[in-house]
Amino acid sequence: MSISLVAIQQELKRLYPQMLEDYRRLMMIPSKKSAPLPAAPFGAACAQVLQAASDICRREGLITGNVDNYMVYGQYGTGEEYVGMFGHLDVVEEGVGWDRPPYAAVIENNKMYGRGALDSKGPSIAALYALIALKNLKMQPLRPIRMIFGANEESGMADMDYYLQHCKAPVMGFVPDNKFPAIYGERGRAVIQISGPVKEFNDFFNNYLLRLDGSGKILGIACSDEHFGNLIVRGVKLVEVNGKTAVNFSLSTPVCDIKSILSKLKSTAGNLTVELLSFTEWALKNPNSSNVQALQAAYTEVMHDSATITTTTGMTYAHKCQSVIPFGPSFPGQNGIAHLPNEWFDLDDLMKCSEIYAYGLAKLNEVTEIIPS
Repeated sequence: MSISLVAIQQELKRLYPQMLEDYRRLMMIPSKKSAPLPAAPFGAACAQVLQAASDICRREGLITGNVDNYMVYGQYGTGEEYVGMFGHLDVVEEGVGWDRPPYAAVIENNKMYGRGALDSKGPSIAALYALIALKNLKMQPLRPIRMIFGANEESGMADMDYYLQHCKAPVMGFVPDNKFPAIYGERGRAVIQISGPVKEFNDFFNNYLLRLDGSGKILGIACSDEHFGNLIVRGVKLVEVNGKTAVNFSLSTPVCDIKSILSKLKSTAGNLTVELLSFTEWALKNPNSSNVQALQAAYTEVMHDSATITTTTGMTYAHKCQSVIPFGPSFPGQNGIAHLPNEWFDLDDLMKCSEIYAYGLAKLNEVTEIIPS
């Protein structure tokens, strides 16, 4: 039996007061990473927020699981192959400049304010309630559907690494931690450091880095591909290394040969030392996969929007798991406010995300032969 969008909307409207209460419950936990404790690898507050999410899942009649307090999940249905949603409940430091307490879950002007409101407690609750709505509507899952909560996304994704080492990966699914519409790729990311004698360093900085246009062309490293477009140079920052001045900058990369880029940088930098401090390769999924196409169809039908599938500069849990993609919560044209003071999430967007996620899960439930990512 297929589930209609109207039925989903009506059930989510009925569930909304409880959704909001559970959202506030998670928001009031200052789930920043802290020193590990027994049975709390990311600290007490992160363990507390995972327990709160697990309690909600259990209350709603979902099958619950705890992966050694690295991640927890609630599941509807049984079976080996499953559809997975990954949301994170850890947050970055609140910082300064807040007009409202960052952990009071203040609602004003139909917006939830607080650290983690958008990144990513609100979207995680939207995804969870999408699953709860389908369960309540008695959709028969062709495959189990699992909502997985993590608590280390902001500081390394060790939770995701651990989960995938101990649990089978989903066959399809999404991460509600980026933007709409469906995203089939996340860029690579490299951090470069250049240092050396003062005169040569100053000449390089003035002649090259002060004249950057963002593309890397002046450095001799410009490149592009059909999926991500042009390489982007950003985040130029002077640093001190062993008592001497150096410069760090990052590269947001398309599919490329990083060794070739480093070789070209070294040629441009002459006698200066060029070091690759870190590099995370791009994550590119099959744009014609069942997962991408079903979720994109759900977004298009709910939003009556012809926006096409896209790629992103962001990095989410989807970077670690080939079978899932980033999907929401931000809509086209919205500016990123995650990690900033007075972080907020519009409650109308919360509901719209939940509608899209539920309808997307319903469409994934109709996929009999999976075209892989």
